Amino acid sequence: MTRKQFETLDLDNLEQNLQQAAELIAGRIRAIACDPVKQNISFEELAAIIPCDLPDEGHGPEAVIGEVARHIEPYSTRIGHPRFLAWITTSPGPAGTIGDMLCTGLNQAPLSFKGGPAATVLEEIVLGWFAGIFGMPEGWGGTIVSGGTMANLMGLTVARRVHAPQVHARGMQGLERPLVLYVSDQGHMSVTRSAVLLGIGEDNVRAVPSDSACRMIPHELEKAVQQDRRAGRLPFCVVAQAGSVTTGAVDPLPDIAAICRRENMWMHVDAAYGGAVMLADELRPLLAGIELADSVCVDPHKWFFVPLECGITLFRSREQQLETFRAKAAYLGAENPHDLKNTTFILSRANRALKVWFAFRSYGRLRIARIIRRNMELARQLYRLMCDHPEWEPLAPAPLSIVCGRYTPSAAVRGCWTEQQIDDLQLQMIEELERSGTALLTPAAVNGRAGVRVCIANHRTTPEDITLIFNTLTAIGTRIARPDEHETAGE
Repeated sequence: MTRKQFETLDLDNLEQNLQQAAELIAGRIRAIACDPVKQNISFEELAAIIPCDLPDEGHGPEAVIGEVARHIEPYSTRIGHPRFLAWITTSPGPAGTIGDMLCTGLNQAPLSFKGGPAATVLEEIVLGWFAGIFGMPEGWGGTIVSGGTMANLMGLTVARRVHAPQVHARGMQGLERPLVLYVSDQGHMSVTRSAVLLGIGEDNVRAVPSDSACRMIPHELEKAVQQDRRAGRLPFCVVAQAGSVTTGAVDPLPDIAAICRRENMWMHVDAAYGGAVMLADELRPLLAGIELADSVCVDPHKWFFVPLECGITLFRSREQQLETFRAKAAYLGAENPHDLKNTTFILSRANRALKVWFAFRSYGRLRIARIIRRNMELARQLYRLMCDHPEWEPLAPAPLSIVCGRYTPSAAVRGCWTEQQIDDLQLQMIEELERSGTALLTPAAVNGRAGVRVCIANHRTTPEDITLIFNTLTAIGTRIARPDEHETAGE
């Protein structure tokens, strides 16, 4: 029996189908700046639109691509829109999209070298770039994972192995003293989630107070460590922020590094967002001290403009990383020193390095750095607009490209508003802006005060976009705060 007599899943018109899909993606990118940023549609309404039957006989890729064009693409949030300034999941550069398509098409399995020789080398190349960017010493290690949450988990897993090696064989039951983890009160939720997954527990995560600039206070860290030692606990790791998720704050990294060395603790730096400034030579001092970390989390799919999903953990010691994750199984075949299965607990994995390599080779470091620099200039523009307007105030400094501000009704009506009502107003403004399709932002809570958070990590955003967002938000706030006056003006 010949191969053609066997039924396979091959397509008769593969090239044509791929062209259809490519045209759909290219058309979306060409129109990415068109409003609305997000369609106003409920889950139930959308579930009634997207075909949901599981057919016994397929409709063919041509028809299904048409269904995607009609029923899925229009209802997919335009994350690359120049006024999508919500989460730090940013606007991908189209070169990265092409790299991601190639990754899927080549379909490598780089858990072992033989499962993806080129993919294995690509990961080493990309990790080498990032190790150099972040000042890792000789003997560094690293892994490419899905994003910041997993990258933080990787760093904390190795930290636990190094400072409590008995856990590897005996589990947390083998510990005589509970491990304690420290992070500022501005830390990302993934730190606590990692502590839960690692058996450390939420109760053993200390939220260290931050200052008025939302930076961890080193003295408060030292005080918390000493209190835990006196209570018989084992302080083992500090997570420092290099671009916190709410305000973009950068903790005093050299001071924290000094405390970690003195107290024999692991220093992990969460630079998932802020790490991108290291691409620009003149911005590198903003993250001074990051080269002292034992591990660093950074996300190419954030401010490096690479498509989802892609996160990186770097380690000062590759040997410590391999001791933590080394995996053996007969069915995997003979060991190769470059097998990626030994660098993380993930076995099946995509060749995420390809899209990073493709994007950086296509654009070059300096072009990406120029976009990062411009995003920071746009943040300063918005910060100045808030400072100069009598009804706005920034809630925190804007050291990178996140700006948090609070709209307060004018003095003429302010006495009628409680602080809670002003807090509620911030969310009303964001929701109305979203419904208009003009922009997508998120709320912020800074030092107990609600506000509007604008994360400018988008290669398409312009000064005109910033002005439009600010003016639109101000008009919404004014109309809500003074409805009678607005109605009178409209009559």
